[in-house]
Amino acid sequence: MVFGGTVSRRQFLATGSAALGALALPPALAEQATPLAAATGPDRWQVLARILGDGLTRPTDSDYDGAAMPNNLRFAEVRPAGIAYCRTPEMVADTVKWCRDYDMPFAIRGGGHSYSGFSTSHDLIIDMRDMDTITADAATGRVTIGAGVINGNLYEALDANGRMITHGRCPTVGAGGFLLGGGIGFNMRRLGMGCDAVLSAEIVTADGEIRQLSDEQDPDLFWAIRGGAGGNFGVSTAFTLNTHPADAAMTVFRIVWRRNVLGIATALFEVADTAPHGLGTRISLGGVTPTTGARGRQVPLTLLGQYAGSKDEFLALIAPVLAVGAPDFSDIQERSYWDGQAFLADAGEPAWFRERSAFLGTAPSRDFLAAGIDAMASWPGTGAAANLVFFQTGGRINEIAADATAFVHRDSHWLNVVNLSWSEDDLSRPHVVRHAMDWQDALYGEVNGGGGVGAFQNFPDASLVDWRQRYYGANLPRLEAVKAKYDPTNLFRYGQSI
Repeated sequence: MVFGGTVSRRQFLATGSAALGALALPPALAEQATPLAAATGPDRWQVLARILGDGLTRPTDSDYDGAAMPNNLRFAEVRPAGIAYCRTPEMVADTVKWCRDYDMPFAIRGGGHSYSGFSTSHDLIIDMRDMDTITADAATGRVTIGAGVINGNLYEALDANGRMITHGRCPTVGAGGFLLGGGIGFNMRRLGMGCDAVLSAEIVTADGEIRQLSDEQDPDLFWAIRGGAGGNFGVSTAFTLNTHPADAAMTVFRIVWRRNVLGIATALFEVADTAPHGLGTRISLGGVTPTTGARGRQVPLTLLGQYAGSKDEFLALIAPVLAVGAPDFSDIQERSYWDGQAFLADAGEPAWFRERSAFLGTAPSRDFLAAGIDAMASWPGTGAAANLVFFQTGGRINEIAADATAFVHRDSHWLNVVNLSWSEDDLSRPHVVRHAMDWQDALYGEVNGGGGVGAFQNFPDASLVDWRQRYYGANLPRLEAVKAKYDPTNLFRYGQSI
């Protein structure tokens, strides 16, 4: 059965404002920011137009503004000279050859959700939103997706076939980028990372060849794309995934505490860390400014997630937490699997944001949590929000060797993220954002001092100096060898490319 994507990326982004400003670009993105598009005149664009037909969008086209807009509006002023909409692997290959022949820098875009703006460019964007077919094999449970598939389309197809995988919450994220960087979600403790489901893949490499990847075909490159992050080795154009039967019934929950948060958090991490692998959680502490704190507002603790079992079983599991203190808000429901995912979904609307991540080998200590709560109570404030987030890892992730795929972070129990967002109004007062970023960096330093190691390559952080080691650890030398073999001239490059 074949499912075509129903949401047009161009239509989705067209709702954004083309006039939105952005803060200054970080140094990593500035490496991409030298426009070359006008260096040799229009002839090369005419050549590309012949390759793409009606698939080339330029700044003078009516749909350009929406098409050029990234999800992270920090990079809204990065205006590409062209957007190449490819519909087939052959079109991707011809476009890659054109970029090589004309020395044209480019970025690769699936869903456009790169946290550090690596899916946009002042030069060319290779956009695969039209490569959005989904083919499901009912006999094997395998699903093959094009590189332009976004999560929402994949969820619909999996739901229709009664299947599930490890997936995220945001329906507009590109499934390809999600898989290439590892891919986290509430199923990862029982099913593994998203990249662990990849059985085979298709990629266009720097020589313009379309390669089929598996454990038998180009196995070193197949190893590298499972966690080696997008845009390093070629343009990935398709993936075949192993899926699992979706739960007929499960429990989803959102629970918030505002009192005795340190005691609740301590008990909650103790319970979660030893829970069955069917529990998937996201625990977060919300930012409160000193001004609002003086008015009585306290740092909130939010538990969001799912449990592969009944509501009564879940309540029994968290009974030690509830004994410490009753929640201020609680919504716990039994639903079918995909109905439950609608409860958990995050729309992922375009916004201004910055995230910094590290992995924790054990649950955070009481002292760590106390310091985190104090930091969240001293958030200087923006027009949006700040959170200290803990995604629960462990389980099946730990059972796979660190060198089995390029995703090296196999010994963690939690992924800790310090996130910060701001509003359009804050663009006229950049000192507010700079102050908030300084606060974010200080808290991130405390995370690292409290046992945080590495960083999640799916959450690229342009502020990292040692990003190669933090993203890839002991797998970095092998990744560099694969890069040298398949892209010896470094055609595929961006601010944090291997």
